[in-house]
Amino acid sequence: MSRTPKSPLLACFIIAGVVSLDQCSKQWALTALAKVGSTLPLPGPVDLTLVLNYSNAFGLVPVFGELTRWGLTALNFAVVCILLRVLVQHATPRLSTVGLSFIIAGAIGNAVDRIRFGAVIDLFNASKLGFIWIFNVADVSIDIGIALLLVTAFLRRTAATA
Repeated sequence: MSRTPKSPLLACFIIAGVVSLDQCSKQWALTALAKVGSTLPLPGPVDLTLVLNYSNAFGLVPVFGELTRWGLTALNFAVVCILLRVLVQHATPRLSTVGLSFIIAGAIGNAVDRIRFGAVIDLFNASKLGFIWIFNVADVSIDIGIALLLVTAFLRRTAATA
């Protein structure tokens, strides 16, 4: 797993790209779908449904109005600060840098929604696959980041035992 002095630049490009894609897709959903709860059926396993999520992933946090909104926003930014510190202060393998960048981007994207709208904009509906939650680009970005960190950990463990 290579380490590169260009990691901060790589991280910046990933974060900027994912946040931009996330915010553009949400703005498109707000414009094209217009009404919360409206669905645009698509061929294939995913439809587009506009939802405002006042909780966190999977609705695990009870909603207490503004307390939830600003508490989750603060949590998002705390995660961003901690992960940015890891990226800046530690030489991380490239795959870890990419994974951390995806998580940071997802946290920023959802925090921006909470600041702008009071809730996270969700739009991808995979209920045809039996997935009951509606999600967005930021959520997918966080999942990709976690998966990449797990792969990195697995590769390190495999290399250490070889």
